[in-house]
Amino acid sequence: MKNPQNLSWREIKRRFDQTGQQINETKQMVYETTQQMKETDRRWDKMREESDRRLEKMRAESDRKSAETKERLDQFGKDLRESDQRSKERIAELGENMAKSDAEAKERLDQFGKDLRESDQRSKERLDELGKYLGGVANSNGEMAEEYFYNTLKKDKFFVREKFDKISRNVTYRGVDYNLKMECDILLFNGKSAAIIEVKYNAKPENISVEKLISRVAIFKILYPEYKNHNIYLGVAAMSFTKRLIAELHQAGIATIHQVGKKMVIYDKDVKVF
Repeated sequence: MKNPQNLSWREIKRRFDQTGQQINETKQMVYETTQQMKETDRRWDKMREESDRRLEKMRAESDRKSAETKERLDQFGKDLRESDQRSKERIAELGENMAKSDAEAKERLDQFGKDLRESDQRSKERLDELGKYLGGVANSNGEMAEEYFYNTLKKDKFFVREKFDKISRNVTYRGVDYNLKMECDILLFNGKSAAIIEVKYNAKPENISVEKLISRVAIFKILYPEYKNHNIYLGVAAMSFTKRLIAELHQAGIATIHQVGKKMVIYDKDVKVF
């Protein structure tokens, strides 16, 4: 146990004064803290009041919108039910009308199908007749053109400024293995030259190919090697030509043979040896 100190009256009074001062400072701190807490409570109360007012306003607005939405939905449902009832009535009416006219419509459709089949058969027969007629006309025109140019060339056998000794028509050449084949409408021969002439009634790019005409030269020389060193000329004879085809033939060095009035005219200015 500690021994008691011998304090003077002055020292005791000083210590009492310090303790009193500390007590006063503690009271001041407690007072300030209490005031701050009260202020904080007031602020919280104010914030709660403001929040309550806002929530109440939001609830009121939500209730108002909910009421409007319910009213609109009720009206929409009413309109939908009325529309559905009108649709049912119209469908029922349409069904009655369709039922009444179904037999008549079926009869009309059956008659239409019958008429259509008969019309189709008649059209097919007419097309077949027309095809046969056009095929006959085409063949007839081709034979007429071939006959005309063959007979005209046969008179003097003169072509591309040369006199030929022999002329043939509708010649078909085949190789020994039958893999190579070439048909010629008109052929002209002499000791140094041969001319291959294609005949059409109406010559146009759709029925005359410049490349195909030129390719026949090589086949001709293979089938008849005795003519491989001859001058080979190419020509196209027709009663009429398209301007485009004439230009292509002349540019390729192929002669053209026309009927002008009652005469046959040969255009061989740009003709070349193949």
